Amino acid sequence: MSAVASVLALILFLAFASAGVQKVIFNPLTSAAASHLDFTKDAYRRIGILEIVAAVALVVGLTATGSSIEAIVNEVAAAGLVVLMGGAVITHRRHGDRLATLAPALVLGVAALAELVCRLAA
Repeated sequence: MSAVASVLALILFLAFASAGVQKVIFNPLTSAAASHLDFTKDAYRRIGILEIVAAVALVVGLTATGSSIEAIVNEVAAAGLVVLMGGAVITHRRHGDRLATLAPALVLGVAALAELVCRLAA
């Protein structure tokens, strides 16, 4: 895997693991976000669990090469995060959020896509 893909995977791991944990513990900030986006507490926690699982899967395949199972796990996780962040952007837009509010989801989705492209190109 290229160095760029490795760096992106580590950055994505940190971002999604921390965001996922915040959703799972449902602190006051995430509670307000869930309420604003019309998510139930359980639904928001499930999103957090998906983020944590995908973050771990990115690291599992960090050094994998070729078509090994670890490499495939990384690729599926990155693709899943692209889809998840696409859904987040759409949800924020439907609730009238400005670019500043949806920018983190947009940036992380693009970073996950870049990680996937770098991995597949290697």
